[in-house]
Amino acid sequence: MSLLPQLAAFALTLALLLALSRWINRQVQVIGLRVTGSSTVTVMLYYLLMFPGILLHELSHYVTAAVLGLRVGRFSLGPRVRRNNIELGSVTVTSGGPLRDSLVGLAPFIVGTLVLLLVSFQVFDVAGLGREWTRGGWASVARQLDGIWLAPDFWLWAYVIFVVSNAMTPSAADRQPWLVALGYLLVVLLIAWLLGGLPLLADALYDQVAGALQILTLGFVFTVAVNALIALFLLFVEAVVIQMQRGRRA
Repeated sequence: MSLLPQLAAFALTLALLLALSRWINRQVQVIGLRVTGSSTVTVMLYYLLMFPGILLHELSHYVTAAVLGLRVGRFSLGPRVRRNNIELGSVTVTSGGPLRDSLVGLAPFIVGTLVLLLVSFQVFDVAGLGREWTRGGWASVARQLDGIWLAPDFWLWAYVIFVVSNAMTPSAADRQPWLVALGYLLVVLLIAWLLGGLPLLADALYDQVAGALQILTLGFVFTVAVNALIALFLLFVEAVVIQMQRGRRA
């Protein structure tokens, strides 16, 4: 048994989600700058739009650091310029070594993923979409999607997906301890392989890992779909703004 197809599908979906998230973040700011003509106003509007996701991001750092026994210092929210970069929030945490630092850095992504899965499966019944795809392919999924607009508070939950998915990406500072932690993980896997235990471990955990990958992939696919619709809307808004500005100049 091989997990390669599930891993490939998950990796592709995750890459699409991160790329789309980065594009949407940039596009929202571009539209804001076109409309207001002020970088300060644009940053403030962007901060207000993304505030729930930013708050979740910073709280994830804070709570994870506290649970791991690290000393947590300043907790701040609000846009400010630091070294030519715009910081929307920050948490000061003392270092606890590569493993604990990596967990603190990964916390927003992990918590954000859990929120996305909860909304996708509990509100929008993504598991039902997965069953429809297995049963009848994309045509069956499309028929099932006809009723998705009837979900209670659809636009509210779509907004939750939007802000969480576009604020959970780890920052550059969050990613700093990852390489060291990854090195430790690779050493552990190498020792297990040399001792002959890795194939047995893989076989024993196959069903659990395959199931987890399927759940994550379905949740991320749905998130990508929601963000793709938002991306199309942002392209439309930018085209309208550009046309209006050209009309004023004419």
